Amino acid sequence: MRAESQCTAGSTGLPSPSGQRVTIVVDGSHPLLQLKRALDWEAIATVMVKHWRAAGKNVDGGRGVGWPVSLYVPLLGLRAVKALNSRQMEEYLAENGVARVCMELPEQERAAVRDHSNIARAQAALGSAGWQEVNELIVTEAVRWGCGRPAVRSADTTVQEPQIGYPHAAGILRGIAPRVSRSLVKLQKRGGLEGAAALAKAKEVLRSVKHYHLFAKTKPEKDQGLRQIVAQTQELIGASPPGLDRVAQTPRPAVRAAVQKIRALAEVTRQLVPQIRQWLETGVGARGKLLHAGITTARAIVKNKVGKKVEFGLKWLLQRLEGGYVFGTVVAAHADEKQRPVAALQHYRAVFGPQATPEMMVYDRGGSCATTLKMLR
Repeated sequence: MRAESQCTAGSTGLPSPSGQRVTIVVDGSHPLLQLKRALDWEAIATVMVKHWRAAGKNVDGGRGVGWPVSLYVPLLGLRAVKALNSRQMEEYLAENGVARVCMELPEQERAAVRDHSNIARAQAALGSAGWQEVNELIVTEAVRWGCGRPAVRSADTTVQEPQIGYPHAAGILRGIAPRVSRSLVKLQKRGGLEGAAALAKAKEVLRSVKHYHLFAKTKPEKDQGLRQIVAQTQELIGASPPGLDRVAQTPRPAVRAAVQKIRALAEVTRQLVPQIRQWLETGVGARGKLLHAGITTARAIVKNKVGKKVEFGLKWLLQRLEGGYVFGTVVAAHADEKQRPVAALQHYRAVFGPQATPEMMVYDRGGSCATTLKMLR
């Protein structure tokens, strides 16, 4: 895809040669600009580039369209501050003068800002581990400037629910087919592999899922349709083109990333298919069942809240400092709550130093365990 086609179209209200130019003065003391000056963007960029490189993005100037590091680093930082989704972020950059000054894009007639789908892909490539590292850098910088006080902190576990549909088995399997297709197209164009058979299988899966949702009304029809989708998905994974091991050694990041994606989806299929078959045979969901083809760490977590017994997502151990700054880490879906206060202290020291100890610790579950209290003392 050419770089020009990845940018937001001019019809969304962005400046264009046929439009009218206006002048807006942005005060340098605006809180957003003060925050930008305070943060260590070099360290933040180093963390983001590390995770983007691991995800196969072209951050090192290889062949093809380069990954715009200087654009995406402040863009994702701004998105985190504003807590916007990718579509809202696209619109915010198009209409907000302070945002464009923050992004150093005030004078451009055509905004060099990717559209919402590319913004979402940049965030997905960073991953939860990348976001965690970036957030810890921001928290430590806030403490250095005196905005956060690490002497007092509270900790608790919570579940973050990603923006995913209800984890129905057919929907999860449907997520595998387009991901495999996109990787196969990359391998055809850049790796020279023939993947026509696998692409045809992917289309079969998508057709079967559509038929399942539209026409399967009774339980026998749904079960039969789901078994067909399971079989077709296995055939899709088995039809991956030969030569993956050979092209996996290529220096081209896009090809290596495509091979890694196909192998990761094959592993997801190997875990997911037995779980679906267990449900078809017994009517009981498998423990630790996968919920999403792309977010493989998400799990169903029983919370027994009023009106919401189960939450689907990632379990976090979050810590809040006096001053409102929050940092945290992902923990196992069914992690022992009695161990969370000690784990919170260990993560606190990983951020602020091996000898750092808060004056006051506030925690929810696990605080009454005698062994935990002894270890904390």
